[in-house]
Amino acid sequence: MDYFTMSQEYFRDADAIHKTMRKYEAKLSGCRKENLEKLNSTIASYRYIYYDLYNTAKLLLKRAQKIESKTEKEKENKDAA
Repeated sequence: MDYFTMSQEYFRDADAIHKTMRKYEAKLSGCRKENLEKLNSTIASYRYIYYDLYNTAKLLLKRAQKIESKTEKEKENKDAA
């Protein structure tokens, strides 16, 4: 599997976590005070996972682009020779 494909999978997973996080955030307004702390804790956990997935996806995408540009430069050098 290449970096680009892995980055796309991480972006998809981050999007799924983001949707779940938004569902919990929507529950905040109608929540009792007893459940508020637990709900905020759950949202914070999802937020941490989301940013971890998203930042990993960006890193993998940069690596894919770096390899692609390196490959293109090598092709140009071969064609010039």
